Amino acid sequence: MSARKVPHILKLSAKEQKEFVNSFDVVLCDCDGVMWMFSFPLPRTGEAVNALKDDGKRVYFVSNNSQRREEEYVNKFTRIGVKDVQADHIMYPAKSMLYYIKKHNIKQPVFSTCSADGNDVLRRGGVDVRTLDVKEGVRLSNLEEITEPKQKMGAVLFDVNLDINYVQMTAATRYLADSDCDFLFGAPDPTFRLGKGPFLPTIHDFYLILKRLTGREATIVGKPAVLLGEILKDVYKLDDPKRCLFVGDSLDVDIPFGLNCGFQTLLVLSGCTPIEEMWQASAEDQPHFYADSIADFIELYANISRKA
Repeated sequence: MSARKVPHILKLSAKEQKEFVNSFDVVLCDCDGVMWMFSFPLPRTGEAVNALKDDGKRVYFVSNNSQRREEEYVNKFTRIGVKDVQADHIMYPAKSMLYYIKKHNIKQPVFSTCSADGNDVLRRGGVDVRTLDVKEGVRLSNLEEITEPKQKMGAVLFDVNLDINYVQMTAATRYLADSDCDFLFGAPDPTFRLGKGPFLPTIHDFYLILKRLTGREATIVGKPAVLLGEILKDVYKLDDPKRCLFVGDSLDVDIPFGLNCGFQTLLVLSGCTPIEEMWQASAEDQPHFYADSIADFIELYANISRKA
């Protein structure tokens, strides 16, 4: 289907702007590329979230990044001026894994190749997490012994971990040879780049290796999986998905996630998606609305106030 003209929220008529903000009660917001970039904040994003909250909107944050501790997330939101931010208002793969493990009574222990911070979230939630950190030199002569499964694992957990290595991948492959071992995957983002630099390997590339070697499809608990949407609906009591607005900067992760979950979608151009890419996308892959930044809500509310 050919592309359609996606409306910019500040180019809506006064009546349409008011109808737009009245069409949702809950805002689900991505973090990297929307609230901040990896290494620096984006202008007035905290002020925009506060404007939404002042209008009575419930605002939650949904990230695919488990590389930050929960306390670090809260501190980042506080530093950019978001008021009344609470740790339980932030969802990321380590927390959705924890939810899934408990809800489905996954047997323990589990083998994790996740980051240290992600493993800490799981352990604090009561999960018996096992890892494999090898200090000695690894050779073909001792690889089999080092990676041999010492006991049955209830699941292999896989997520973004910049320290992942060959030995851990090998051990995960061997645990997954057990058909009773579940396979959970956090953030399957297909692309990653630092600023405007070249595209870099992602954890999804490593997942494809495990999938090819084991023939196993992982249960994905991060964006864009609909399962994450079901988790959000349960945790945050989202009774009517159409009354939820999902705000993201990625046309290949955030927008499909929002669309597939039945949310309204708003693409912001402050992160990884250039506007040309949005116009070139087919109609079914485009967002409902777009904005230059989530900070556009500040001007949007000012417009509504002047017209009131």
